[in-house]
Amino acid sequence: MKNLFVLTVFLLLSFIGKAEKVVLFGSAKSYSGSTIRVMYHSDSFTYASNKITDFTVNENGEFRVEFDVDQTQLIYLPLEVYKAFLYVEPGQSYELKFPPKQELSPAQKLNPFFEADELMIGVANTKPNELNRNIRKLDDKLDAFINQNFHKIYRKKEKSAGIQFAQQLKEEFSGIKNEFFSEYFRYRLGFLNFLAHPNSFQKIENEFFKDQNIQLNNPAYMSLYKKQYGNFLNGYFKQKESLALSNAFKSENTYADIKKLMQAYPAYADTQLLDMIIATATFDSYTRKFIGKEKSLSIFQDILNASKNKYNQDLCRNYIAKITHLQQNYPAPDFQLGGVQLADYKGKYLYLNFCNTQSYPCLQDFKEIEKLKKQFGQHIEFLSIVCDWDVKNWLEFSKNNKYSWKFVSIADQHHLIHEYKVKAFPSYILIDPKGKIVKAAAQGPKENIHLEFIKIARDAARESYQR
Repeated sequence: MKNLFVLTVFLLLSFIGKAEKVVLFGSAKSYSGSTIRVMYHSDSFTYASNKITDFTVNENGEFRVEFDVDQTQLIYLPLEVYKAFLYVEPGQSYELKFPPKQELSPAQKLNPFFEADELMIGVANTKPNELNRNIRKLDDKLDAFINQNFHKIYRKKEKSAGIQFAQQLKEEFSGIKNEFFSEYFRYRLGFLNFLAHPNSFQKIENEFFKDQNIQLNNPAYMSLYKKQYGNFLNGYFKQKESLALSNAFKSENTYADIKKLMQAYPAYADTQLLDMIIATATFDSYTRKFIGKEKSLSIFQDILNASKNKYNQDLCRNYIAKITHLQQNYPAPDFQLGGVQLADYKGKYLYLNFCNTQSYPCLQDFKEIEKLKKQFGQHIEFLSIVCDWDVKNWLEFSKNNKYSWKFVSIADQHHLIHEYKVKAFPSYILIDPKGKIVKAAAQGPKENIHLEFIKIARDAARESYQR
């Protein structure tokens, strides 16, 4: 269900106030023996995932799990080929109807481009006004209308159809008494309003954001926020404060200077909203290459140091992690495989190789790696992570392997494919003695990596001589 309202897949889980139990239970025979995680996205921008709890489906296919929440929130369950979403409310129980189990194939597990199908999980004990049912009903109607009328509303500015449709929705959903749904409904119609008034920044801001509660756990609020403020520093605010904003980006105190400029506008009186706008707009500017990595990192770090809001702090940490991921001089993703872990290689350079033993290029590279190992093994460690689709191939290779460096199977640690951004086999990463990235991706053994190794060996010899 890739077209599931794309903006309903994110949610902050916060624990303030008095929490109440949520109960998930049901019967899913095809999942017998499976351990299933209950997850949430810690922010609506980086999609960082956190675990709430997990549970095991017993041999009879039955399951039950409880956890605390203090507000309505969106959770998800990774179900192999599916990513199943559910809104949960404090104090409620949900009898879940899982889709038939469909396990990931070995090829899918090792495919860095694989994405699970998104769906709203079924609830058997639902009531007529149950939140998930109403959100799904609203999204289906509104998304279909927007898809069919986008050109008419957005391009031709024919607003009458949108106004009439919005009125129909208001009449249809008027009897639903649920505070979360009411706000969700309001901001979904706000998205329709945004399409009809794409150049009316202040109109949308005054109606939906100025002096309004910041609804971090409301996907409809966050989706409209992204449309409104995504290009803030290179769009609306640049037009308002062009020279001053340009000077702020040249300043050593960019965050403080931008904050001072924004505080002159009543719409940004709420410091939490102000910091969130600066953070999200900075990342947008970075991805559009309007500002560089170091300037972006300094802004995130300044917000992190100055803000007292946990959401904005976590958001900036996630942005920093996203920008520095696999970047030179930043920590390499950790791993523990077959009794081997990254920490074992501290003190030496590590030439890390992701390979497949059925790949002809990999087999050819092994011969070249053997030569490099003999020449530079005193200063550089070598490790190959085997990513065979069929475990029988790995076992056969392991039995007959005569190479002088260590091979380990990726086993069930398929997330490493994504964490190291492996797009093909073979792939290489060079890691320094402190566990930080030197090059990702690094050259292969036939691509002059030996020049890098010569420099490492020379530096080691020079350091030894100076001692």
